[in-house]
Amino acid sequence: MAQSFDAGRLEVAGDPLTVAEGLGAYANFGFSASTNGVLVYRTGGVNSRQLTWCDRQGKVLGTAGELATVFPTVHLSPDGTHAAVARISAEEQLPAVWLLDFSRGTSTRFTFGSAPATAAVWSPDGNRVVFSSNRGGNYNLYQKPANGASDEELLLKSTEDKRPTSWSRDGRFLLYTANDLKTAKSGLWVLPLTGDKKPFPLLDTDFNEFDGQFSPDGRWIAYSSDESARNEIYVRPFLPEPSKTGSGTGGKWLISDGGGFDPRWRRDGKELYYHTADGKIMAVEVSTDPVFKAGIPKALFQAPLITFSSTASASYTQWDVTADGKRFLFQSTAGQFAQAPFTVVLNWQAALKK
Repeated sequence: MAQSFDAGRLEVAGDPLTVAEGLGAYANFGFSASTNGVLVYRTGGVNSRQLTWCDRQGKVLGTAGELATVFPTVHLSPDGTHAAVARISAEEQLPAVWLLDFSRGTSTRFTFGSAPATAAVWSPDGNRVVFSSNRGGNYNLYQKPANGASDEELLLKSTEDKRPTSWSRDGRFLLYTANDLKTAKSGLWVLPLTGDKKPFPLLDTDFNEFDGQFSPDGRWIAYSSDESARNEIYVRPFLPEPSKTGSGTGGKWLISDGGGFDPRWRRDGKELYYHTADGKIMAVEVSTDPVFKAGIPKALFQAPLITFSSTASASYTQWDVTADGKRFLFQSTAGQFAQAPFTVVLNWQAALKK
């Protein structure tokens, strides 16, 4: 639909008119209109997504789980036998967390209710799952046994929207992204799971820092930041005492080259993975003895058709990698919509004047 708009008075005028019918839909990306009068859209059904396994060369090894409209987040369990995914189906337009059992080929719903739930992260022993939900107003952190033996419990409530991203292997710390609703900036925060359990900022600056990941030995944090005016991957040391943490503490190493999002560590801590804005999966060799050192990023393969977010506020973990770095789990396009043609209309506003 289109409606005339007076930019000086900031008002719409007249009745809305139909521009195109029968659009397909994937979230809000069924069409795009440029400033030079070109319109592009796709007709057809809802764009379905399928979780897909690939090797380090990008060869498809198989699929997992059921089709969905979108999988906002995908997290493998520590032993690689399960995955916690946030899934949006055509029937339910809000994400819910589901647990996939690869050995049995089953999908079990994990969260319930009318509020969205997403960004599930496994405990190091695989016995618990922490996720984010706004059932209490803001997006807060909730915890639930992975076997579903009891209901979820509120883990952390505050005035910011929060999304868990990583759980330290020793089980002591949960790393999460906090979005300040007033400044629209995101920062890295740590929730101790022992002691006073008082959260503290790891990085809370004028820039966006997000997608933090503990290294396997718990000594380092890999994360995304837009401090250079584009998102890049960095690594910093992790100091668990709040008095010794915060912005400006310790060294900082740039890992990516040319932009990067959503870092992942190999289980032995000797390789980091991330993706670029155009969907390339990159690998970087790293060493920590005697000092931290990163190698040159190398492209492994072009990922399956997937929508990677490019902003901190909308960033989601839409892929994961096994502990040995040999298999990658993505969401890829499936179904009729994947083959539907694009329609391009030049000077589309002229048709409204007829």
